Amino acid sequence: MPVLAVVALLVALAGCSDAAPPEPAQPVFRETGDLSAVRDTGYLRILTPPKGLGGLERRGFSVERDLELACDLARSLGLKPMLVRMRDRAEMMAALLDGRGDVVIARLARTPKRELKYDFSMPTDHVREVLVVRSGGAQIHTLDDLNGLQVAVRASSSFHDTLMQIRNSVPGLVVHLVNEEVDTEEILYRVHEGNYQATVADEDMVTEAAGYMKGLRPVLKLTPERPIAWALRKGTPELKAAINAFLHRKRFNGGIPEHALGDLAAIRERNVLRVLTKNTSATYFMHRGEQKGFEYELVRELADSLGLGLQVIVPPRADLMVPWLLEGKGDLIAAAMTVTEERARHVRFSRFYGEETEVVVQRAGAAAVRDPADLAGRTIIVRPSSSYRETLDRLSRSIEFTIQDAPEDMETEELIAGVGEGLYDLTLADRSILEIEQRYRDDIMIGPAVSEVRQLAWAVRPGSTQLLGEVNRFLDREYRGTLFNLLRERYFGASRRIVRRVRAEPSRMAGLSPYDHLFKKYAESTKLDWRLLAAQAYQESRFDPEALSWAGAVGVMQVMPETAEDLGIRGDLTDPATSIEAGARYLRWLVDLFQSDDLDHGEQLRFALGAYNAGRGHVLDGRRIASSLGKDPDRWFDNVEEAMLLLKKPEYSSVARFGYCRGDQPRNYVRDITDRYLSYTQIAD
Repeated sequence: MPVLAVVALLVALAGCSDAAPPEPAQPVFRETGDLSAVRDTGYLRILTPPKGLGGLERRGFSVERDLELACDLARSLGLKPMLVRMRDRAEMMAALLDGRGDVVIARLARTPKRELKYDFSMPTDHVREVLVVRSGGAQIHTLDDLNGLQVAVRASSSFHDTLMQIRNSVPGLVVHLVNEEVDTEEILYRVHEGNYQATVADEDMVTEAAGYMKGLRPVLKLTPERPIAWALRKGTPELKAAINAFLHRKRFNGGIPEHALGDLAAIRERNVLRVLTKNTSATYFMHRGEQKGFEYELVRELADSLGLGLQVIVPPRADLMVPWLLEGKGDLIAAAMTVTEERARHVRFSRFYGEETEVVVQRAGAAAVRDPADLAGRTIIVRPSSSYRETLDRLSRSIEFTIQDAPEDMETEELIAGVGEGLYDLTLADRSILEIEQRYRDDIMIGPAVSEVRQLAWAVRPGSTQLLGEVNRFLDREYRGTLFNLLRERYFGASRRIVRRVRAEPSRMAGLSPYDHLFKKYAESTKLDWRLLAAQAYQESRFDPEALSWAGAVGVMQVMPETAEDLGIRGDLTDPATSIEAGARYLRWLVDLFQSDDLDHGEQLRFALGAYNAGRGHVLDGRRIASSLGKDPDRWFDNVEEAMLLLKKPEYSSVARFGYCRGDQPRNYVRDITDRYLSYTQIAD
């Protein structure tokens, strides 16, 4: 059975946060009864799309919010939440009808056609469908302009139903059916690239996608607002009543307005805390399909402690952070923001949770800056809205130098890279940010401190007194506590790289590793070359079964526990057999995902290895960038690998679905494994 099919038939409890230890994976069973029958099984089976391709949250629209609610519902009913990841929406709906699940959560619109076949909960959101074209493409002003237009949608989608109704009055409309496994975001991207003339999508998704696909243009609203809801089988009134009662208790009002002011009471009314942050390695980013970042993980704990869902919002530029907060586009800024007098005029800061010193960033080998006086005659580039600009304004009263304004959408990490590459003379950075960058590059040096110690804090609107009180209580409780220290060490400590307790030397062994028999066993079952798995394991852990990465990847193959759970593997990942099985199956799954792209086998392997290291989403972003630059998106070496290097630059990461990525890591990863694999083929059969 293909790996993807296995995933679809296995259950992952990951994704539902719960204090209790996870249960072993359970096989999917069939049950078509109502709530009493569901209670007898002990599980609430939640059918949902594949994990890891949702993209970076920028405006907070995510199926994950509804999944967290469903998990809470299950526990409130005394049931264990069972997430059943399916290949696509058509498969989900079929599984619901034949009893392989109890509820579908996939941001489904409740349409008259669907209501004939399925039942639905009360709304969790409201959306309208819009027609989307590429900027500069077809001129669409009325429905009559759809004559001759080809619009791409999936047959199972509500968008297809909408187009069929329109075609009754506009017979020249051409509906192009897309494979069911192609998600809406990918269809939007193909419109953006000119592969399709047009598509139909929910307005909130178009707003989200337009933030990083500048060529999209919504032109017509095709439907009134429609409710988004959870789908149920017909004939389950008890389950429907339980779901609706739960959502009502949660005061779920079916959507979050784009602008919403108010203090904690208003936030509790909508049951979601909206957090403004930045997409950087120190705050919030995607890693192997998982949301990571010091600020993200800490603020998620705050939301959990308040019993609220978390909505992450990433403004396109750093200088929009405070204006968006004041306009009501978010409730809290959690973005490693330093407290300054100027900012304090507009927002209220929490108690501090960290301290920073601003230092000079200089290129290795260039004329050294040993103290602030050495800045005389130099040029220093910073963003005008940054605290670094305030520091330079103060220093300029006694030292003569040139201040160069950086674009507001340029993050500090890119300015540091520019100094290292000789594009800029000097810049300023928080010491912790520069220390992170030094782990990945050797062309920069830390210069002298140019500021006093500054405090880091979160920020709320001036009127959010109750929220500020809860934030301060949370920080008082957690600051320098176990969780806080663990997160600081994970993201900023010396253990950012893999922690290894054992170092195996392959040159002293018979064969390539201590685990050749396991590589051969699982290579056979996954149809991979065992020497490739051995080369990958050496790169991942040096064959150390107890290796632990900063992000939580474990064992010989450095598999994330959540990934193993999605594959139905619940054993101890420090056990070499468990880890190698998980790694081989995960690599096979990634290879299979790239098979649909008509790549040759060698390219499939290279793309799969890149996805294993950085996440499939970042590789897809790299392929898109490669295509836009005239490079070959179907070739890894010298094409997609080079395009991925650009994902460190905000002008690319800000318009990439999965955001910021250190593209040099997957590039080096694939190259190193390829070289080692070729060596292994020469010395082992």
